[in-house]
Amino acid sequence: MLIGIALALLVVVASAVAYLLTPHGGGMVSDTTTSQRTATPAVTISSGCGVKKNNDGTYRFSWLHVSPQGQVVDEKNCVVPLVGFNMGALFLGNAGGNTTFAKLQWYKQNFPMNVVRVNFNSRWWVDNVYVPDAKMNFRDWLQTYVKWHEELGNYVMLDKGPHFAEPPCQTGSKIACPNQDEGKRDYQKSPNVETAKALEDYIGYDVQAWTDIAKLYANDPAILYDAWNEPTLKDLPIFFQDMNTLINTIRMQNPNALVIVYQRGYSNIMKSGFPNYTQPNLVIDAHVYPKFNGVSPATKQMCHSPGTDGWTPESSSLNALVQFAHSHGQAFILNEWGGCYDVPQYHQLITSYAKQQGVGLVYFQASNVVADPKASPLRVNSNGTQVKAAYADILGVR
Repeated sequence: MLIGIALALLVVVASAVAYLLTPHGGGMVSDTTTSQRTATPAVTISSGCGVKKNNDGTYRFSWLHVSPQGQVVDEKNCVVPLVGFNMGALFLGNAGGNTTFAKLQWYKQNFPMNVVRVNFNSRWWVDNVYVPDAKMNFRDWLQTYVKWHEELGNYVMLDKGPHFAEPPCQTGSKIACPNQDEGKRDYQKSPNVETAKALEDYIGYDVQAWTDIAKLYANDPAILYDAWNEPTLKDLPIFFQDMNTLINTIRMQNPNALVIVYQRGYSNIMKSGFPNYTQPNLVIDAHVYPKFNGVSPATKQMCHSPGTDGWTPESSSLNALVQFAHSHGQAFILNEWGGCYDVPQYHQLITSYAKQQGVGLVYFQASNVVADPKASPLRVNSNGTQVKAAYADILGVR
């Protein structure tokens, strides 16, 4: 779950983050066994892999796939570390409709990065609702936002979020902006067949949206697909059935692109409780946050990040999940990490581990690396300074 651009939604989305290595809907860390890090050599990175800048300033994107060793590689089998930010928030509030190309360009100019993760509301796509701040309908707005990032040389990971019906709000309006749990609220207020369609266990809108979007971008190597953001269904057989339905829906239209799969139930797969996913080019996704509660030294805002004291990849189940994925030809990514305060010890552990193991990193969220998301010009804060250095190191740039 994730979440105009994330620049303006720090507080709204902070409560939506996944729990760091604690059971979240039966997810990754119901495992309590301490694992030992597999003694594999650090991933070798060649600069310039994945995206090439043309002489005219445009970009050429290579189709990405997963190697037998579980690494994301390009057409020439050159390893591509995916590093970037959660931004866009095309699933709640004003749908990021007040975002400008200049703001996105600022991030590209100030951070080594090659991917953005954009959470979207599948019902807004199906209904093609109007986005007041963007002054266009949702389908046009999503395509405009994607186009901007491609023009900047970023892979775009489209991330399916909730599917409530309330349309995006307009900045400054007296009408309340919708939150990501709007569908649940609607059902609790008036339980019926129609409001039940806004709950997570109804995937009709999701199937339709992925059918349309994967067909639309079938020939675009810059688009990656995050099938389902932080599903929490307690019934694992139904969950795996639904997740496979979404993966297969994407694959029917686009057989080549990477598909990202949240780690819900993955520890059960490791224990042979359920069969592993069989589709090609899958990237398993976990969300890992530092434990923090208070005023962030970076953003100067009161905030909370879930987590565990003394976290390490080995003391949690993260390392075991990564090694299992890699040994089964599946890549791994941390699509939400960091947060309102990127605690230095946690930061060092997670970024060094990601570099060593070839694990992608997508920071949550873009607004957390600037001193004031509403300021002009934007200014990098202490979170951003750490992230900038880590991404430069991982990508091998100066």
